[in-house]
Amino acid sequence: MTSVADSSAKPRTLASLWVLIALFALPMIAAWVFFLNPQWLPAGRTNNGELIDPPRPVQSLRLQTTDGEWFDWQSLQDMWAMTLVSEGGCDAACIEMLIKVRQIRRATAANRQRIARLLILMPDQAGRLDLPNMGGLEGTELLIADKGQRAALESLFPLQLSEQAIPIFLIDPRGDLMMKHDTTKISSKEILQDLEKLLKASENWAQGGRYGHQ
Repeated sequence: MTSVADSSAKPRTLASLWVLIALFALPMIAAWVFFLNPQWLPAGRTNNGELIDPPRPVQSLRLQTTDGEWFDWQSLQDMWAMTLVSEGGCDAACIEMLIKVRQIRRATAANRQRIARLLILMPDQAGRLDLPNMGGLEGTELLIADKGQRAALESLFPLQLSEQAIPIFLIDPRGDLMMKHDTTKISSKEILQDLEKLLKASENWAQGGRYGHQ
């Protein structure tokens, strides 16, 4: 026969169990919420780049590969994409920035498998577009926007095409443009610091390994 004391102890035991579960779960839930909504982070955050608030989904942007196929944004699922946008072609300064992106990616060591590299090119105002020689930059996905996508590109990416600086944009694993690095003000080391923090915050959710270039 169950005593009164035994029956009253069971609810207290279950309540304690739920409290323990909540204590362990809350930090993970909070980290996930802030990962999905970086704009909610407190003002004292330590990111070096400029957060794009709110993040901008890029999947609606229709881009073509050099083979003339439509680029599938789903191919970047679970990956962070370091992205450059250039007009008319990719000159020496643009190539130099692609090399810097490659070096930053390599510096993340094993996590480089979770990082993609994109170069988005669009024609200049006269409609000219020169495809660059990508020798030595294998693994960088070269994507082309036609003239009809110009307005969408300029709306999505905070561009300053008249300036010499080429910013590095960061697209998160959900396909949202969420950060911009002004390379005239921020060093490669500072970009790497941001990237490592984001990779660490998302390591429980982003499963990389489909991007095998070294």
